[in-house]
Amino acid sequence: MLASLLPGLRELRTPLAVGYLYALSLYLLLLDSIPTKVKDEGNLKPLYDVAHWLGKPAVLAAGAFLAYLIGSVLVVRATTLSRGIITAFLKVFDRFRRDTFEASTDDEDALDTSKAMGELTSGAIKNLWKYSGDRINRKLRPRPSEEALFHLVNQAMDHLLRDLPQLRTRLYTASKDMYGDYDRLAAEADLKANVGLAGIVLGSVMTAQVHGLWVLLWVPMGFLGYRGLSTARQANDYLVQAVVTDLVKSPSFEEFIDALGPSTEARPDPDYRGRTCRAGNRRQPSSD
Repeated sequence: MLASLLPGLRELRTPLAVGYLYALSLYLLLLDSIPTKVKDEGNLKPLYDVAHWLGKPAVLAAGAFLAYLIGSVLVVRATTLSRGIITAFLKVFDRFRRDTFEASTDDEDALDTSKAMGELTSGAIKNLWKYSGDRINRKLRPRPSEEALFHLVNQAMDHLLRDLPQLRTRLYTASKDMYGDYDRLAAEADLKANVGLAGIVLGSVMTAQVHGLWVLLWVPMGFLGYRGLSTARQANDYLVQAVVTDLVKSPSFEEFIDALGPSTEARPDPDYRGRTCRAGNRRQPSSD
């Protein structure tokens, strides 16, 4: 019973915690505009009357529900946040690189690899790189050069990264135990990343409204957000592990591999016809 309740609690805790932080930030911003006492003809008088009639427990429950709604709207997945940060950083870096140096294909592939670093751990990137290279080498005959293989592997990994959201559903169908481990880490990553982001917003509001030393709140909240992004990369390792062990298939990755050409197992030996002709000539009797 507890195991069946845990996924629901994970879906509840993140928007609720984040909603409280954003609601507190909004309250501090509007603190001077919120009246503590309402006149008889005030527009907020009916609301205050209802709150007084219901009592504090009901008001707290309504506030919790409002915080949950705010959090549900503002929560973002840790992987989406990580991808956005990496993409923004690479755009700035790419613009600087183009303005300062001459762009090359190798540089473009290096940028594509950097995108993977924002979503996967170094160990997962190595495993995925080896798996992609093996699949491409088995597909192409003769084997491509190292430079061509480098470009093809980058493209294959880019296709697989696009399919990460789909792989979650496929993993749930293939292995519920592995999906449970993935879901636990992904929920923890979302909580840390979103609380860290909301804490930075709260620290900014407190700095502007209360005291400048509240800017120090950025440090622990920024570190918490960073830990959340790191946990998201660890969660994605389960998806990569499922792919490299052929437990699940990435549609875009498989389409890219299939587009490279027919399978080498189905491709005839290019020297087969020549060997057959030479063997037939040796078996022919002499005309003399």
